[in-house]
Amino acid sequence: MKYTFKIFLLFLFPIISNAQNIFEGVILNKSTKVPIPYASIFLMKGKVGVNADENGFFKIEITNREIDDSLIITCMGYAPMKYPVQSADKLWSASANIELTELGHNLKEVVVHNNNFKNSITLNQFDELPDQYYGSGNFIAQLAQHFVSPSENAILKDIKIAKFSIPILMPQKAIFRIRVYAVDSISKAPSYDLTDEVIEVKSSSKIVELNLEKYKIYLPNNEFFIAIEWLRIPYNATETKINRKTVTHYSPSIGWSKNQATKMDIWQLGLNNVWGKFPDYLNSNLAIAVSLKY
Repeated sequence: MKYTFKIFLLFLFPIISNAQNIFEGVILNKSTKVPIPYASIFLMKGKVGVNADENGFFKIEITNREIDDSLIITCMGYAPMKYPVQSADKLWSASANIELTELGHNLKEVVVHNNNFKNSITLNQFDELPDQYYGSGNFIAQLAQHFVSPSENAILKDIKIAKFSIPILMPQKAIFRIRVYAVDSISKAPSYDLTDEVIEVKSSSKIVELNLEKYKIYLPNNEFFIAIEWLRIPYNATETKINRKTVTHYSPSIGWSKNQATKMDIWQLGLNNVWGKFPDYLNSNLAIAVSLKY
């Protein structure tokens, strides 16, 4: 059997420097002092990112060239933290404890107007497996696909995602998170989370199917985003040689739908924790299908 596929890395920028420092620490919940797994730690200008492990531990390389940079620490359900690198010697050490403030259950109230949920629909359905995939490099933290529901106050039912994997020959194992966002009324970018529960996936399959009904995710209007959040952890890491340099990219590699998009609307979350439009040169959407009840 012959397999043909393409995997693209998102904007890989090697970092070259003669001097590097390793800063280590543990990310903790400020109130409970419990470690926070998989928090994201990024250098805004350096375009380098890592995730804490399942025990909240992390380490990141800081070069002299990035001494005027700032670290952004984020995690779902917690207030983002920004910290200047030049002050890192006061905070980042082998025994540093970095505490994030929990936001609490502050989801905006969704008023459901007597919806009987007798109807259902699948958005962005794909039947064929993709032959083009994107893996995360050193620039993108999340990719978000825009969806439009036929009705307000719908509830998410199922999600299906195509990721690169060839069973037995080249299975691609991955741990990643799924985020569901409202749409900002002004910028039209992803806004606040529509669930305060972590939706985490661990899979080596080429098709990931997940029932979302237990999360009770109601849509406040008819527009929303589904995002893939990469975790930069050793479990997901693959090293390749590019121009004689070793570059690390992280699974999963997400497929692009073969369905020709009538309107492509994909957003990317940069390492500065700011959303921006993804280039539309492929004129296609991510291979993410979502089923709704309304």
